[in-house]
Amino acid sequence: MIPKIGVENWVGTCLARADRRAVGHVLFAVAVFGLVLMIGWLWLTVLAVPVVLELAAPGLRHFFTRRGTLQLIERFPFRPVSVNFVPGRRIGRQAYLRVDDSENNLRLPELPERARILVRHTRRVWIAGPDERGRLVAMTRGLAFLVRGRVVER
Repeated sequence: MIPKIGVENWVGTCLARADRRAVGHVLFAVAVFGLVLMIGWLWLTVLAVPVVLELAAPGLRHFFTRRGTLQLIERFPFRPVSVNFVPGRRIGRQAYLRVDDSENNLRLPELPERARILVRHTRRVWIAGPDERGRLVAMTRGLAFLVRGRVVER
């Protein structure tokens, strides 16, 4: 069950936390780039561009997909699903979750360690979707975390 504050309030809390996390990623990347510019070495500035883009990528991804996330939330109700992590499929912060009683897996591109621990213990995420293209929104109970994901075949 979603916390007692209600589904709509919890989704709003999760979305606000995702917005703040995305702003944090972008601001950190800008700060790193500003620091490199202050050093003033041209070759270091050129080399820093890919690093800065990598640091900003999670925040930029959130803001570019936010409208689609809201549409999925409005279109599909959240429902709990039982999941397990797919062994050997962890690539950085990306997570693959095997859905119980399904032939498909979920791929979540940004799943921080705190959310991993929670999902590992509860073995449950709440999803809205998937739509006809396999896109979905996943959130956790007890940790205000919301992320876009995709259904992938096993």
